[in-house]
Amino acid sequence: MFREKYRTYINWGITVVLIIFAGIAFYFLFLRWNGIVSSVKTLEGILAPVSFGLIIAFILDSLVMTIMRLLARIPRGGRPLTPRRQKVYRAIGIVVSEVVFVAVITVLIRSIVPQVTDSLRTLISNFDRYVENLNTWSESILEDNPALKPYMENLQEQFSAVEERLATFLKNDLLTLVTGITSRLLEAGAYVYNFLIGLVVSIYLLFSKRRLLGLSKKLLFTLAAPAQSNAVLREARNTLRVFKGFLVGKLLDSIIIGVLCFLGTMILRIPYSLLISIIVGVTNIIPYFGPIIGAVPSAFLVLLLDPVKCLVFVIFIIVLQQIDGNVIGPKILGGTTGVSSLGVMLSILVGGGLYGVTGMILCVPTYAVIYSLIKRSAEKRLKKKGLPTDTQVYVMLDEVDPDTLALRTRSLAADDAPEAAPPPAAKAPEPQGKKKKK
Repeated sequence: MFREKYRTYINWGITVVLIIFAGIAFYFLFLRWNGIVSSVKTLEGILAPVSFGLIIAFILDSLVMTIMRLLARIPRGGRPLTPRRQKVYRAIGIVVSEVVFVAVITVLIRSIVPQVTDSLRTLISNFDRYVENLNTWSESILEDNPALKPYMENLQEQFSAVEERLATFLKNDLLTLVTGITSRLLEAGAYVYNFLIGLVVSIYLLFSKRRLLGLSKKLLFTLAAPAQSNAVLREARNTLRVFKGFLVGKLLDSIIIGVLCFLGTMILRIPYSLLISIIVGVTNIIPYFGPIIGAVPSAFLVLLLDPVKCLVFVIFIIVLQQIDGNVIGPKILGGTTGVSSLGVMLSILVGGGLYGVTGMILCVPTYAVIYSLIKRSAEKRLKKKGLPTDTQVYVMLDEVDPDTLALRTRSLAADDAPEAAPPPAAKAPEPQGKKKKK
């Protein structure tokens, strides 16, 4: 009786106490922000091998499942697929996937790094000759077109300033920087250690995948009601599908584009084919802006050596990216994200501004998941109100009758159409006179 009588006051008191505690927590969080950031960075360094393991396991999980499905198709003489046999198939799939992954990484490092280093050294040593070729080419154009002389002089002044800075950087700093980065990547160090430990962690994660998922579901149903737990599981499956489909698909798409770029540049005899193909393939992982980011420095490298080849390379990259955007990309990615191009572009700008290249890569699947959550929630509310969920209906919608929920629509050109003339006033009915006698 006492509790029912003062329930309102008790709820208000609990709310005030929670607000006070939240305010104190935010105050100390703001006061100790630098220490918290330092602690988080230290924790990230400690858990770096686990992060590597999660990424590797996430990438290889699809390959493991594919190998397991192929092994399950082997005739077993009518014997059922027992749990023990499934474990054996999973072990085989994990071993094959890890071996393939390590082999691919090893081949890439042994074949690409030396050639990239040689290309950079050649570029640095011949930079002066490349600049002279570019100046000779510009002077020949100026002789044939005297009207361009004022523009070319201004352009040459700007280019000379950039040339001096770039030459200084290439000769003094770039080689040292590249050598230091390459040596750190190839020599034993923290990166290699984290990667190797990450491989071991990924093996344990792939082996324990089912058990870990089972424990997570068990904890979820312990803390929440069945209906809420089912909703969380559905959203988790959708999130996993979107991220895995986008990341694995984009990785495969970038590998294909890198190989096609290498073959095309070799056929067209464009210099630095391997280096350019690596740049284009790696930056292609970034949606929309990736091709531009990779094509600009690559075109500059070719421009220093041969301006005509630079023009050919730019045309080739445009054609290649059109093929990727209209044929290869849709075939591999399909409708993985299911969001508009404008939303993808805005999410890339926001993600890149906040988290750099990593944000530009992960922002698209993150935006797709958030968009799908909001969309399903909105459609659920519309269904409860008895309103349609098709967006096209609302494009043509003028208003909804609040009583009958009837939709009143008009054409898209209704706002531009001239106002209709008012209908003519109805004539008043003539007074009925007395009927004439026959």
